[in-house]
Amino acid sequence: MEEDKRKRDFPAFSLNETEKLSDKVYYHRLAEWQKKGYIRRIANGIFVFADDATDEMQLYYSANRIYEPSYISLESAFAYYDFIPEAVYTVTSVSTKKTSSFQNENIVFSYRTISRRLNFGYILLPWRNATIRIAEPEKAILDFFYLHAELHTVEQINGMRFNALAIREKLDWKKIYSYLLMFDNKSLNKRVQLLGEWLTNA
Repeated sequence: MEEDKRKRDFPAFSLNETEKLSDKVYYHRLAEWQKKGYIRRIANGIFVFADDATDEMQLYYSANRIYEPSYISLESAFAYYDFIPEAVYTVTSVSTKKTSSFQNENIVFSYRTISRRLNFGYILLPWRNATIRIAEPEKAILDFFYLHAELHTVEQINGMRFNALAIREKLDWKKIYSYLLMFDNKSLNKRVQLLGEWLTNA
């Protein structure tokens, strides 16, 4: 029962957070637990319980913790909102820190840089005893097109395998236009216009 409670309260944890546990834990104890297979290191000093299920939400929460501040966006947010087929081998986020990536076994945690003024438009998704920072559908779209300046044609957008029906259902275009004012980027405006043209004809 105590072990189950720890998993609920600490779906991913760092060395500093082990001070909150009932038994004081030092780094050598974490190393011992890791060697015995009780816990496993994800990346960047973040650990999870080894027998805890590694599902989509666990990966998203871990991504938030590995590199802070960050939130899930781009392809991973697209998969969450059914904008593209689900892909779990790379967990994509944006961060105000430098572009970076971390690999754990067959999972890659990828982070793209955005400026501090663009660090908005995400929600706090309740999960277990915690929350996951993930982009709103509109912000995920804008983050993606902002960071992919190579997209210049409707044909290129068509090649992205987007789910037009899901995008039409979930995008609030008033919010898109409101957020575009905050980006203040003419090239981004043109790429979003291309997306609108593709959705009209898809």
